[in-house]
Amino acid sequence: MKNKEISSLTNPELKFLISLRKNKIRRLEKKSLAEGYRENIQLINSDYDIDTLYICNELFVGENNSELIEKFKNKNVRIVELTKKVFSALSYRDKPDGLISLFFTKDLNIENVDLSGPVLVADAIEKPGNLGTMIRTARAFNFLNIISSDGVTDIYNPNVVRASIGHIFNINLFSEKSEKIATILKNLNYEIISLDPYSKKSIKSYKTNINYALVIGSEQYGLSDIWKENATEMLKIDSEIQVDSLNASGAAAIGMWELYKNHD
Repeated sequence: MKNKEISSLTNPELKFLISLRKNKIRRLEKKSLAEGYRENIQLINSDYDIDTLYICNELFVGENNSELIEKFKNKNVRIVELTKKVFSALSYRDKPDGLISLFFTKDLNIENVDLSGPVLVADAIEKPGNLGTMIRTARAFNFLNIISSDGVTDIYNPNVVRASIGHIFNINLFSEKSEKIATILKNLNYEIISLDPYSKKSIKSYKTNINYALVIGSEQYGLSDIWKENATEMLKIDSEIQVDSLNASGAAAIGMWELYKNHD
Protein backbone atom coordinates (compact mmCIF):
# COMPACT_ATOMS: atom_id res chain seq x y z
CA MET A 1 0.00 0.00 0.00
CA LYS A 2 1.33 3.42 -0.98
CA ASN A 3 2.10 5.81 1.86
CA LYS A 4 -0.07 8.88 2.28
CA GLU A 5 1.58 12.06 0.98
CA ILE A 6 1.22 15.67 2.16
CA SER A 7 2.24 18.31 -0.36
CA SER A 8 0.25 21.37 0.72
CA LEU A 9 1.15 23.85 3.46
CA THR A 10 -2.56 24.27 4.17
CA ASN A 11 -3.09 20.57 4.94
CA PRO A 12 -5.02 20.17 8.25
CA GLU A 13 -2.69 17.41 9.47
CA LEU A 14 0.34 19.64 8.93
CA LYS A 15 -1.38 22.49 10.78
CA PHE A 16 -2.01 20.16 13.72
CA LEU A 17 1.64 19.07 13.80
CA ILE A 18 2.82 22.68 13.75
CA SER A 19 0.41 23.50 16.60
CA LEU A 20 2.38 21.06 18.77
CA ARG A 21 5.06 23.72 19.08
CA LYS A 22 2.90 25.11 21.87
CA ASN A 23 3.23 23.53 25.32
CA LYS A 24 -0.50 23.89 25.89
CA ILE A 25 -1.39 21.88 22.78
CA ARG A 26 1.16 19.14 23.51
CA ARG A 27 -0.20 18.68 27.01
CA LEU A 28 -3.80 18.72 25.82
CA GLU A 29 -3.21 16.21 23.01
CA LYS A 30 -0.63 14.16 24.97
CA LYS A 31 1.52 14.04 21.86
CA SER A 32 4.84 15.49 20.73
CA LEU A 33 7.42 15.27 17.94
CA ALA A 34 10.82 13.62 17.68
CA GLU A 35 12.96 14.80 14.78
CA GLY A 36 16.13 13.21 13.49
CA TYR A 37 17.61 9.80 12.74
CA ARG A 38 19.32 9.28 16.11
CA GLU A 39 16.28 10.44 18.04
CA ASN A 40 14.02 8.05 16.17
CA ILE A 41 16.39 5.12 16.67
CA GLN A 42 15.98 5.65 20.41
CA LEU A 43 12.22 6.09 20.06
CA ILE A 44 11.55 2.95 18.02
CA ASN A 45 13.60 0.89 20.47
CA SER A 46 11.64 2.23 23.47
CA ASP A 47 8.25 1.36 24.94
CA TYR A 48 6.67 4.64 23.79
CA ASP A 49 3.59 4.44 21.59
CA ILE A 50 4.09 6.03 18.18
CA ASP A 51 1.34 7.53 16.05
CA THR A 52 3.03 8.37 12.73
CA LEU A 53 6.43 8.61 11.07
CA TYR A 54 6.80 11.49 8.59
CA ILE A 55 9.53 11.14 5.97
CA CYS A 56 11.04 13.16 3.14
CA ASN A 57 13.28 11.15 0.82
CA GLU A 58 14.89 14.28 -0.64
CA LEU A 59 16.33 15.19 2.74
CA PHE A 60 17.67 11.80 3.78
CA VAL A 61 21.29 11.69 4.94
CA GLY A 62 23.31 8.47 5.07
CA GLU A 63 22.26 4.99 3.99
CA ASN A 64 20.40 3.57 6.99
CA ASN A 65 17.04 5.29 6.61
CA SER A 66 15.35 2.35 4.87
CA GLU A 67 16.29 0.03 7.73
CA LEU A 68 14.91 2.48 10.31
CA ILE A 69 11.67 3.00 8.38
CA GLU A 70 11.27 -0.78 8.17
CA LYS A 71 11.43 -0.95 11.98
CA PHE A 72 8.55 1.52 12.18
CA LYS A 73 6.58 -0.50 9.65
CA ASN A 74 7.17 -3.70 11.63
CA LYS A 75 5.52 -2.00 14.61
CA ASN A 76 2.57 -1.03 12.40
CA VAL A 77 3.36 2.67 12.62
CA ARG A 78 1.62 4.79 10.00
CA ILE A 79 4.08 6.26 7.44
CA VAL A 80 3.40 9.59 5.71
CA GLU A 81 5.58 11.14 3.00
CA LEU A 82 6.09 14.92 2.99
CA THR A 83 7.40 17.06 0.19
CA LYS A 84 10.59 19.00 0.91
CA LYS A 85 8.62 22.25 1.25
CA VAL A 86 6.17 20.75 3.75
CA PHE A 87 8.85 18.95 5.75
CA SER A 88 10.91 22.14 6.01
CA ALA A 89 7.87 24.00 7.35
CA LEU A 90 7.47 21.37 10.07
CA SER A 91 11.15 20.89 10.91
CA TYR A 92 12.85 22.37 13.98
CA ARG A 93 16.29 22.19 12.38
CA ASP A 94 18.34 24.29 9.99
CA LYS A 95 19.40 21.10 8.18
CA PRO A 96 16.62 18.51 8.57
CA ASP A 97 17.39 14.88 7.76
CA GLY A 98 13.92 13.87 6.57
CA LEU A 99 12.60 12.04 9.66
CA ILE A 100 10.01 13.27 12.18
CA SER A 101 7.74 11.09 14.29
CA LEU A 102 4.59 11.86 16.23
CA PHE A 103 4.56 9.97 19.54
CA PHE A 104 2.35 9.73 22.61
CA THR A 105 3.76 11.30 25.76
CA LYS A 106 3.68 9.56 29.14
CA ASP A 107 2.20 10.49 32.49
CA LEU A 108 4.93 12.22 34.53
CA ASN A 109 3.30 11.64 37.93
CA ILE A 110 5.82 10.48 40.54
CA GLU A 111 3.32 9.26 43.13
CA ASN A 112 3.34 5.53 43.91
CA VAL A 113 6.52 5.02 41.85
CA ASP A 114 9.00 2.44 43.11
CA LEU A 115 11.95 4.81 42.86
CA SER A 116 15.50 3.49 43.26
CA GLY A 117 18.99 4.38 42.11
CA PRO A 118 20.51 7.81 41.37
CA VAL A 119 18.12 10.68 40.67
CA LEU A 120 18.79 13.98 38.92
CA VAL A 121 16.48 16.79 40.02
CA ALA A 122 16.35 19.62 37.48
CA ASP A 123 15.05 22.57 39.50
CA ALA A 124 13.02 25.02 37.37
CA ILE A 125 15.33 24.67 34.35
CA GLU A 126 14.28 27.25 31.77
CA LYS A 127 16.09 26.31 28.57
CA PRO A 128 15.01 23.21 26.61
CA GLY A 129 18.56 22.71 25.35
CA ASN A 130 19.93 22.59 28.88
CA LEU A 131 17.27 20.14 30.06
CA GLY A 132 17.80 17.86 27.07
CA THR A 133 21.58 17.90 27.51
CA MET A 134 21.16 17.06 31.20
CA ILE A 135 19.02 14.06 30.26
CA ARG A 136 21.58 12.87 27.70
CA THR A 137 24.43 13.19 30.21
CA ALA A 138 22.39 11.52 32.95
CA ARG A 139 22.01 8.45 30.75
CA ALA A 140 25.78 8.29 30.30
CA PHE A 141 26.38 8.29 34.07
CA ASN A 142 23.60 5.84 34.93
CA PHE A 143 21.20 8.39 36.39
CA LEU A 144 18.08 6.68 35.06
CA ASN A 145 15.60 8.89 36.95
CA ILE A 146 15.06 12.53 36.00
CA ILE A 147 12.67 14.72 37.96
CA SER A 148 11.68 18.16 36.69
CA SER A 149 11.10 20.21 39.83
CA ASP A 150 8.65 23.12 39.45
CA GLY A 151 9.01 22.55 35.71
CA VAL A 152 9.35 25.70 33.62
CA THR A 153 10.25 23.79 30.45
CA ASP A 154 8.00 21.02 29.15
CA ILE A 155 9.97 17.77 29.25
CA TYR A 156 8.39 16.76 25.93
CA ASN A 157 9.35 19.97 24.13
CA PRO A 158 10.79 18.79 20.77
CA ASN A 159 13.94 20.78 21.51
CA VAL A 160 14.41 18.78 24.73
CA VAL A 161 14.05 15.58 22.68
CA ARG A 162 16.60 16.92 20.21
CA ALA A 163 19.16 17.99 22.84
CA SER A 164 18.84 14.62 24.57
CA ILE A 165 19.51 12.90 21.21
CA GLY A 166 16.52 10.71 21.98
CA HIS A 167 17.75 9.44 25.35
CA ILE A 168 14.59 10.93 26.80
CA PHE A 169 12.95 7.71 25.57
CA ASN A 170 15.11 5.33 27.63
CA ILE A 171 15.08 7.08 30.99
CA ASN A 172 12.44 7.49 33.74
CA LEU A 173 10.88 10.97 33.64
CA PHE A 174 8.82 12.71 36.31
CA SER A 175 7.56 16.22 36.99
CA GLU A 176 6.21 17.59 40.27
CA LYS A 177 6.29 20.50 42.72
CA SER A 178 9.52 20.82 44.70
CA GLU A 179 7.91 20.35 48.11
CA LYS A 180 6.29 17.09 47.08
CA ILE A 181 9.48 15.76 45.48
CA ALA A 182 11.52 16.56 48.58
CA THR A 183 8.97 14.78 50.78
CA ILE A 184 8.95 11.68 48.56
CA LEU A 185 12.76 11.50 48.44
CA LYS A 186 13.08 11.87 52.21
CA ASN A 187 10.41 9.21 52.81
CA LEU A 188 12.45 6.88 50.60
CA ASN A 189 15.60 7.68 52.62
CA TYR A 190 17.30 9.38 49.71
CA GLU A 191 20.39 11.48 50.32
CA ILE A 192 19.65 14.89 48.77
CA ILE A 193 22.76 16.59 47.40
CA SER A 194 22.23 20.19 46.28
CA LEU A 195 24.91 21.91 44.19
CA ASP A 196 25.67 25.39 45.50
CA PRO A 197 28.70 27.45 44.39
CA TYR A 198 28.78 29.15 47.81
CA SER A 199 29.10 25.94 49.80
CA LYS A 200 32.37 25.35 51.66
CA LYS A 201 32.29 21.61 50.98
CA SER A 202 33.46 20.18 47.64
CA ILE A 203 31.71 17.48 45.63
CA LYS A 204 35.13 16.18 44.60
CA SER A 205 35.75 12.75 46.15
CA TYR A 206 32.37 12.89 47.94
CA LYS A 207 30.95 9.39 48.50
CA THR A 208 27.19 8.92 48.49
CA ASN A 209 24.79 6.45 49.99
CA ILE A 210 23.10 3.81 47.83
CA ASN A 211 20.19 6.07 46.87
CA TYR A 212 20.92 9.72 46.27
CA ALA A 213 19.49 12.69 44.38
CA LEU A 214 21.57 15.45 42.81
CA VAL A 215 19.75 18.79 42.59
CA ILE A 216 20.72 21.37 39.94
CA GLY A 217 19.33 24.91 40.25
CA SER A 218 17.90 27.06 37.48
CA GLU A 219 20.07 29.09 35.11
CA GLN A 220 18.87 32.46 36.38
CA TYR A 221 18.04 31.99 40.05
CA GLY A 222 20.06 28.97 41.15
CA LEU A 223 18.73 26.64 43.83
CA SER A 224 15.28 27.37 45.23
CA ASP A 225 14.93 27.62 49.00
CA ILE A 226 13.15 24.28 49.28
CA TRP A 227 16.26 22.45 48.03
CA LYS A 228 18.51 24.35 50.39
CA GLU A 229 16.27 23.57 53.35
CA ASN A 230 15.92 19.85 52.51
CA ALA A 231 19.48 19.13 51.40
CA THR A 232 21.39 16.39 53.17
CA GLU A 233 24.54 18.01 51.79
CA MET A 234 25.28 21.33 50.08
CA LEU A 235 28.28 20.83 47.81
CA LYS A 236 30.22 22.98 45.36
CA ILE A 237 32.17 22.28 42.20
CA ASP A 238 35.86 23.17 42.53
CA SER A 239 37.28 25.65 40.02
CA GLU A 240 40.57 27.50 39.59
CA ILE A 241 38.83 30.84 40.00
CA GLN A 242 35.60 31.77 41.73
CA VAL A 243 33.02 31.33 38.99
CA ASP A 244 29.40 31.00 40.09
CA SER A 245 27.77 31.04 36.68
CA LEU A 246 28.43 27.56 35.28
CA ASN A 247 25.86 26.60 32.68
CA ALA A 248 23.20 24.39 34.32
CA SER A 249 23.88 21.44 32.03
CA GLY A 250 27.64 21.84 32.53
CA ALA A 251 27.25 21.88 36.31
CA ALA A 252 24.98 18.82 36.12
CA ALA A 253 27.53 16.94 34.01
CA ILE A 254 30.38 17.66 36.44
CA GLY A 255 28.23 16.85 39.47
CA MET A 256 26.98 13.56 38.02
CA TRP A 257 30.48 12.53 36.99
CA GLU A 258 31.93 13.21 40.44
CA LEU A 259 29.20 11.17 42.16
CA TYR A 260 29.30 8.42 39.52
CA LYS A 261 33.05 7.84 39.74
CA ASN A 262 33.07 7.85 43.55
CA HIS A 263 30.02 5.66 44.07
CA ASP A 264 30.76 2.13 45.27
